[in-house]
Amino acid sequence: MVALSGKLTRKLIENLGAGRHGDGNGLYLVVDPSGARRWIVRVTVKGQKNKMGAPLRTDFGLGGADVVTLNQA
Repeated sequence: MVALSGKLTRKLIENLGAGRHGDGNGLYLVVDPSGARRWIVRVTVKGQKNKMGAPLRTDFGLGGADVVTLNQA
């Protein structure tokens, strides 16, 4: 099954190594060195700035990839 929008597929998700892998629009699959996989979404907080004056970004966890599917994420 191919992602609704983005780069990741179910096959890729099963085989990616450690790191943060982007699907697009702020959605990432994070793979730990242990092999654990989880979904996060990176968003910009409207109107807020970080210490450097750039838009404030934060990550929200969506759940483990063994529970949350790509389409759900």
